[in-house]
Amino acid sequence: MLLGAVAASADTQVTFQVDMTEQIGTSFTPGTDTVSAHGTFNGWGAGVNLTNDINAANPNLYTGTADDATDANGTVLIYKYVIDNSQYEGTFAGNSVNRCAYLPAGGGSLLLPAAFYGDAGPTITANVTFQIDMAEQINLNVFDTNADTVEVHGSFSGWGSEGTLTSDPTILTTNSTGIVTSNVYVGTFAITGPTNGTAEFKYVMQPAGSWESPLSKDSDGDSGNRFFAITTQTLPIVSFSDVPLAVTVTNIITFEVDMTAQIEVGAFTNGNSSSQVLLAGDFNGWNSSLSTGTFMTNNPTSDTSNIYSAVVTITDAAGAGHYFKYIMEPGTDWESIPNREVILMNTSGNLTYGPVYFNNAAPRPIDYVSVTNCMVTFTVEMTNAVGTDTTVFDNAYPSSDSIYINGLNGGNDPSWWGWGANPFPTGPAAYQMTQIPNTTLFTITLPVNYGVYENLTYKYSINGVDNEAGFNDNHQRWIRSLPNYTMPVDTFGSQGSSAQAELLAGNLSAAPAAGNQVQLSWLGRRGVHLQTATSLAASAVWTDQYLTDGTNLIVAPGGMASTNYPIGPGNLFFRLVGPQ
Repeated sequence: MLLGAVAASADTQVTFQVDMTEQIGTSFTPGTDTVSAHGTFNGWGAGVNLTNDINAANPNLYTGTADDATDANGTVLIYKYVIDNSQYEGTFAGNSVNRCAYLPAGGGSLLLPAAFYGDAGPTITANVTFQIDMAEQINLNVFDTNADTVEVHGSFSGWGSEGTLTSDPTILTTNSTGIVTSNVYVGTFAITGPTNGTAEFKYVMQPAGSWESPLSKDSDGDSGNRFFAITTQTLPIVSFSDVPLAVTVTNIITFEVDMTAQIEVGAFTNGNSSSQVLLAGDFNGWNSSLSTGTFMTNNPTSDTSNIYSAVVTITDAAGAGHYFKYIMEPGTDWESIPNREVILMNTSGNLTYGPVYFNNAAPRPIDYVSVTNCMVTFTVEMTNAVGTDTTVFDNAYPSSDSIYINGLNGGNDPSWWGWGANPFPTGPAAYQMTQIPNTTLFTITLPVNYGVYENLTYKYSINGVDNEAGFNDNHQRWIRSLPNYTMPVDTFGSQGSSAQAELLAGNLSAAPAAGNQVQLSWLGRRGVHLQTATSLAASAVWTDQYLTDGTNLIVAPGGMASTNYPIGPGNLFFRLVGPQ
């Protein structure tokens, strides 16, 4: 489930009010002419006709209500009054400037102020209090509280300065993450204009002359200006350019890239001065220079000597994303994949990105045998076994039956020798299994060639005939550690109705152990290791435990890896990961 702040669809009953007193006798005749409201509430389509009450205290006040189901709650309704559906009014802010009003955040109803058509009503002087929060501009070091000022400029002052605001330390604001500041600047000015006339304005930082750019939710949509109706009032506190104080964090980021695949194909060599790895991103100007770039280093004596790392400190808003790529020298070989992105945590602290493979190219040894003559031991349980050809296994010791394994002919997989056929019970001697004394278990150790895929496919036989299961119904298991490995014990005919495929990795479990430790067990293999974290939050930092990788930790016969891990008083979480 994704959570976020989204403007809800509106359903506000808006009541329009316009006073036609100044137009009667000149451009408007009651009973003959019409006046209507047009605006964003209906896409500036057919207007809502307004009517007057001749018995009211002001018979020249025309009103009407419309359901605004178009504009989102909490955003701006933009509108104008129109005579005879053709003569659009001008406003005090300018003939082309529309009227604006905030819709209630929760919907409901809104009574607009009674404005005079064309803002032609009597002039008043209203004391209007302006309030602007400069916290984020201060945080960004673009507003110096000792040297800079903030002013109000608007249509009511010919867009010159109406006056300078001053800091009011008694006004406190709290941002979305709970940080409290007192950086609100306030000023009250006498604004002269028509009653409820339309006025527009912006805040400006001086001496730089930096005008703000409010969001559309706080502006008239066309000019991007803020607005108010001329009447004595205190305007709400807003942030300069509608940018509230952001949570600024400092993350010390360790970037890690695994060069194994590049080393295997000869494109990169550890310890060679001409083979370098650089980190380039928006945080260092995408610098790929061999003299000034961000170089990554490895630990040549470590089990992870193919992993190169660099540490970069980034200070930015919490959750901000930064783009980057890795570069391999020689040849200035940039990763060809789309830019990578690291997301800053919500708090300051250490963050690790990776390890990832250069260009996301995984090395073959993770899935392929990388030693010569890897010796793999197979064992099968034959108790009460019956072949698909109705051959009943002789359960005696020694048994009169011969058990064979097929699928690894010549050390390759899958590679099959030719099955025998009844009544010709035979198989190659090299693949005949040996009965373990006083049991119905048969075993054999076979070489598996370099470069063979580690997920082996094989099948057992009574007397050399394809009689364990149906066609292509085989055993499938992973070689989980090198140089040699003992498979779990199979049961003859245990495939079932379809091929039985072993999990690549998984089944992580934990149990109490002595000495304030926990014993962790999992179905392991090379390229899979543990990570630890103290939280399951999205921002949690997971720490790689490389020594638990099947490359370093011997996976026991049967495929289970295990280790004891010390625990403390707080929460500790574990997960299995493979290369990204």
